[in-house]
Amino acid sequence: MSEDARSLRRQERSAKLAIWMAGRSSRNKSLLDKLCRWMVVRETSIAPEHDFLRDKLIDNDTGFDPDELDRYQKGEEI
Repeated sequence: MSEDARSLRRQERSAKLAIWMAGRSSRNKSLLDKLCRWMVVRETSIAPEHDFLRDKLIDNDTGFDPDELDRYQKGEEI
């Protein structure tokens, strides 16, 4: 078996395993399902410093309090 064939076979097994793990993690019933979910989340999550969609201004925002949000939705001034 050549090196290219081994590499292709390894990639196929890896893809089949990933699909199986994603299917198991979506069930979330048994301990194995939860373990698969943990592994899928761990491998697919992006570190905050590498996530280009994160914004420091939005992450540090405290948001509206309920009264302020109500006034804003009614169009009232402060």
